[in-house]
Amino acid sequence: MRPALILSGMLLTGYGIRAQAVAPADSSIRAVADSAGIRFSAPLPALKQIPGAPEPFYTHLWDFGDGHFSTEVTPTHRYADAKEHDVYLYAVNNYDDGKKPDRKKIKMPARGNNNNVASVSTAEKDFFKANGVFELKYNCMAKPNDTMVLLAGWKNTGTSEDEGKMYLFLNEKVFEQTCFENVGENKGFRFFNQGDSLVVSGSPGLMAGLEPGRQLKITESGSPPSSVVRVQNAAEAANTFLSTMMLYKSNYTIDLGKTAPGAAHFALAELKVTPEMIRDTNATVTVTGVYVPKKGNPVMHRLNIPVVNSHDPNKMNLKGGRLGYRFLGKHKELTYKVRFQNTGKGPARRIALDITLPGDLDPQTVAVKDLAPFCPPCQVGVEKLGCWELEKKAQGLLFTLHGIYLPGTNQKGVDDKDSTKGFMEFFIVTKKRLDPLPFKARTAIYFDKNEPILTNYATGRFKKGISPIVMAGFEKAWGRERVSDGLVTGLALAPLAPFRPFLQLEFYYKQGLKTNAGHYVQERAGVIPVERQKEIVYNKVDSTAINRISQVKLIPVQLRHNFGNYFSAGAGLSVTANMGGDVETGLTFYGISANGTTGEVYRRERNEKIKAFSNIRLQPFIDLQLGKVKLGPHLGVRYYYNNKKTGYGFLYAGWRF
Repeated sequence: MRPALILSGMLLTGYGIRAQAVAPADSSIRAVADSAGIRFSAPLPALKQIPGAPEPFYTHLWDFGDGHFSTEVTPTHRYADAKEHDVYLYAVNNYDDGKKPDRKKIKMPARGNNNNVASVSTAEKDFFKANGVFELKYNCMAKPNDTMVLLAGWKNTGTSEDEGKMYLFLNEKVFEQTCFENVGENKGFRFFNQGDSLVVSGSPGLMAGLEPGRQLKITESGSPPSSVVRVQNAAEAANTFLSTMMLYKSNYTIDLGKTAPGAAHFALAELKVTPEMIRDTNATVTVTGVYVPKKGNPVMHRLNIPVVNSHDPNKMNLKGGRLGYRFLGKHKELTYKVRFQNTGKGPARRIALDITLPGDLDPQTVAVKDLAPFCPPCQVGVEKLGCWELEKKAQGLLFTLHGIYLPGTNQKGVDDKDSTKGFMEFFIVTKKRLDPLPFKARTAIYFDKNEPILTNYATGRFKKGISPIVMAGFEKAWGRERVSDGLVTGLALAPLAPFRPFLQLEFYYKQGLKTNAGHYVQERAGVIPVERQKEIVYNKVDSTAINRISQVKLIPVQLRHNFGNYFSAGAGLSVTANMGGDVETGLTFYGISANGTTGEVYRRERNEKIKAFSNIRLQPFIDLQLGKVKLGPHLGVRYYYNNKKTGYGFLYAGWRF
């Protein structure tokens, strides 16, 4: 204690021990030395409450630059070594209408202490709640075009010194967008333990699996952690490692230096949440980390991060909220998670979640998957104390935690902010196959007898996709122009199961069949010159035409609408061109022959070949379909018309994939 007394004496003034500022004058972080260490603080912008929301507040993450951190508002930290340190403050505004404050930084001059032992904050002591060995945490939820800090911590629970590797996986492939980007030097990572470093090249070696006899522990959290812990043997773990690697676009390998028995080390990564982050701000993204020590068993931890448009700790999410309609089953299982935080000045003893669900979900199929604070279900006839109760209503749920203790963020002596949070996760099954329409759920959260806090709408949406369509049928021609019946095959592209009017593109080929295009008889007298100086007199003409014309047809413009699941109508414009075939015409002349009998006196025939891409014309049409018009088989009828009163009737069968 003698060096500490000397340091204190240096700070004495005439009226006792006074704090001495050690931060640069131009820094917004204030650092004051006293007998306990360095006390940090920082002025932050005034908060503006969102109408109807609870009182706004800031959460803090202090990075002291030596591998230690704190979530207190004004923490005090004692350094173990006499070195310069970069201190960072990440503040997050909750229930506030303003912008999140920028990261603050200060360079601390070298200051040691008497025993070369750094102080450990409450946040560090309470870090390993999920499994006691390895965990990931975030300082704020993922808001597009914002930044967040990912904290990773690992602990040597063995009896001898150990080292190993850590693997981090970001940016799930299930989302088209890149959700996170690394910012700053060293890809945004900051390491503090000697020997910790990012492996710049190479791919993760997890596929090699584990040594026989080792086990993999798998945990999950989304602040606070889940109570579910899974354990896999070496063979199962190898498959889990491989499938995990396949789920992500970005992976990082980190070499970990030596860790003493019982010691814990931390690293952090500063990430930018891209502006193109999932547009659905009630979705959840997952970051996965794997800690593989040389001597102990590996641990995998999955961190669920909600996507938000504002920093609101009371949140409802639909896991996998972007659904694929093409392979959607009749009874789809959906997983919802309701997060809540007590922001009061005292503990909450009763928490009720009044959940409103879409009508297509069946409340009778609800099952609770996980919850925090963890407690058993209430028993009939027993006092409701330290348990949960679920009431299933016609179109919703009432989930109640009875007789629990959830501290408040403004409660005296509460430094661990995670202890003020809770969640309830449940799954529910649909009554029938969902229509491809957005569906919403919402929760009213009651803390004791206070007014309810309404969460966001957890909205389920369907992924946009392209639906290929195959069609085949028979086309019947009407009119006196060069038309013919034919067998038609076609391909089309349209949006997948749209519920609004949509455009559809089509292309067809028609194989023309021999078609009698007309048979006309005219009573008309005349003379036909047949040979030189020879004429044939007639008084009636019989004309015939037989067409066999193949065509291609492009429909660049068609507007359709599905009226429910089994009826669809459309109209558009087609561009048709003749591609081949022939037109056979015949003229038969009747009159009085040389022997005085009445009958055929002469016949003239002609065969005309059709040129490719000839007789290009535009034709409007109308169309009706019956069947599974959103996805599956259907029957259709269509009529094409043009100003020459030449039309086609098209009867066809189709299949939308």
